Amino acid sequence: MKEKIISYATFNLTKKTSLIFILIFTTTVVFDSTIVKFSAYSGVQSPTSLNVAIFVVFSIIFATSSTILLNSVRKSMLRYSYKAPLSLRYFQGIIIATQVLTIITILIIIFQMIILNKYSLTLLEAQTYLSHLSPLVFLSFLVFLFVGWLTSKKNYVIMLYAISFSLVSVNLVVSLIYIIYLQSYFSFSELPDVKPYPFILYASNLPASPFTESLSTTFDALSMSSFLLMWIATAIFLSQYRHKMGKIKYFSLMSIPLIYYIFPFQSYFGDIFLPLLQYSPVSYSIIYILIFSATKQVGALLFSLAFWTASTLVHNDRVRKSLLISSIGMAILFGTFEISPLQYHVYPPYGLVTQAFIPLGAYLLFVGIFTSAKNISRDAEVRKEFYKSAASQLSLLKAIGVSQMEKELENQVKFVHKRSRVSEKEEEAHLEEENLEEENVKEILNDVLNELYYSKGKKQETQKS
Repeated sequence: MKEKIISYATFNLTKKTSLIFILIFTTTVVFDSTIVKFSAYSGVQSPTSLNVAIFVVFSIIFATSSTILLNSVRKSMLRYSYKAPLSLRYFQGIIIATQVLTIITILIIIFQMIILNKYSLTLLEAQTYLSHLSPLVFLSFLVFLFVGWLTSKKNYVIMLYAISFSLVSVNLVVSLIYIIYLQSYFSFSELPDVKPYPFILYASNLPASPFTESLSTTFDALSMSSFLLMWIATAIFLSQYRHKMGKIKYFSLMSIPLIYYIFPFQSYFGDIFLPLLQYSPVSYSIIYILIFSATKQVGALLFSLAFWTASTLVHNDRVRKSLLISSIGMAILFGTFEISPLQYHVYPPYGLVTQAFIPLGAYLLFVGIFTSAKNISRDAEVRKEFYKSAASQLSLLKAIGVSQMEKELENQVKFVHKRSRVSEKEEEAHLEEENLEEENVKEILNDVLNELYYSKGKKQETQKS
């Protein structure tokens, strides 16, 4: 019965289904993060009942999509030929607990709005902690993985990813401090409940202080830095299309998301549209919000495209699905870094759904990249396939796969060496387990020798030709 329920609440991870999910998520987040700013600047205020209905729809999309995604990832992991590491199962428990608590919190907020015509700011604060601290766990281990691979194999793309994810982790902390500071301000200055008022009143009551301005500037600087590093890594990742599309078309398509993302930051260096803002502030603000409401999401789509296109070049089903999981996680993680409109504490709490997606994105990215490296490190045929291909997307995967293989080999050798020192009684008790580990070491060594022989042969053939 349980398996039937899981099968109904899953979908087969393919290029089409993963792209559909990314587009659904992107559309939801763009609307969720734009409604408040558009209403506040335009003065167009929808009825409270309609806003609550929209928030309920966003919440249903979040609950449904996150449940289906997690079940699909779990189903994909159950099909692996090797047992999932214990640490990975711990992470799965963390994300499931996070999603359950998030859904419960959102349901309570919805019931409070429907029955009491208000919602508690304490629930919003608790969800803020949950949505920022849990992804820090996944991102910390992801950075740890990339640093470990970097020490094993020097690769500038691995370094770019490691630094970018590190900056994202720091930015989560800055975002948490910023939002919690504003929530404490509202809870002390008013009743600890949020009631329906026009959005313009929420926006005008937002406290402005040197501390909040410094946090906002730090957030923007970290966001831009992590975005630029990820953009460079993605450009290298997709560099093979430079020959297929032509340099002009390739660099044009790659530059559009970068310019689109960076352009709103021109206000820090002198706003070129200041005369228009002074002449017609309302019209200018509305047009500006409509045009630049999806800067982060467009960039996130580009970053996810690197893993999405890489999945088309891999014939191994396990690696392909891991890459698709990574692409979804990348789109979610980089598309959810918004400190507004949740900073306004509006009724209903627009921005809460966007914030609730952050742990899911971090988890999917961590699991997708980790399982990709794990599968590549344990499958010699996949590695040989990567050596034969000149695709730029596979260079990173080959690097992390080989690095992961080297780390596992070192761990296996250390394990065998440690077992050789145990007492005879313990050695007999663990004889069967040790034999299995030694067989794994021999298998990995055999794969390494075969790959070295294959690479040497390919090199000699190239020199002869």
